Amino acid sequence: MKLFYFLQEYFWGYNSFFYWRSTIEVMFFTLLIYYFSIWLKSDRHKNLLPYFYGYCFISIVAYYSQLTTITYFLFLFAPVAVMLFILVHQTTLQKSFVALKNITPAKHTVGNWEHDLIRSFLFAINKNKEIHCVIENKDSLQDFIHSPMILNANVQQGLINILQDSDLFDQKKMLWLNTSGQLVGVNGAWRESVFQEFDDQNNSDMHPWKQSALLLSSKTDALFLRITPTQRTFDIIFNGKIVNNINSDNALKIIRKYASTKFWSKDSSITKGDLIHETFAQKNLFKQRSN
Repeated sequence: MKLFYFLQEYFWGYNSFFYWRSTIEVMFFTLLIYYFSIWLKSDRHKNLLPYFYGYCFISIVAYYSQLTTITYFLFLFAPVAVMLFILVHQTTLQKSFVALKNITPAKHTVGNWEHDLIRSFLFAINKNKEIHCVIENKDSLQDFIHSPMILNANVQQGLINILQDSDLFDQKKMLWLNTSGQLVGVNGAWRESVFQEFDDQNNSDMHPWKQSALLLSSKTDALFLRITPTQRTFDIIFNGKIVNNINSDNALKIIRKYASTKFWSKDSSITKGDLIHETFAQKNLFKQRSN
């Protein structure tokens, strides 16, 4: 009986309350540090995780070494240090919040719209027309692109050809599509107010349209495509990277992978980085064949 009361006091007594409370607090901060570390690790541009672990290590060493002044300073400075990590981690932070709203693609999709799109571009090339195109996925582009002609029509080769032959079509502006196989709008143009950040990164050797597309592709999941009649090859911009001079077959494969649902699933073995890596490989293969 005494053993029963002892166990009851041990697990449910006054002292055990502090034990379980301490366990909950330790678990809370452990999970907080764990998910914060994962968030820092997701930034491929800046490797901040070792600096975060180093700060924690120095704090622990100072505490156990009884360096009181340094310990107080490090613990009091911790909120400021976390804010500095967040500010330096601005690439991933902006990519998460720059698109103020997400879109949900329509459940119905137009079959083989990628093939019709590339064919219509090839017909436009034969007519010496320059093509600029943006394909929207989950991040809404309404805050970054303005189109005076909103259509929301299914992508069809005949429709795009008619639009390109129209006098109202401006080949210096963009066709605006989405991965559901819809033509969102025509004559899309940049909203200049959202590209002020690119002023410090301006590259005079790069086409202005490519400069803006490069910036927006690094902040959203959109894919940009450009083709000129003189070169007759495609330039694709995705995930902050540019792939120049690929043929129509490789461009079609990239767009199909980009638009496929498997490409965006978490369990898929294909990632954005793999797509860019594969695109560079296709580019080199194309050059070898041409030589």
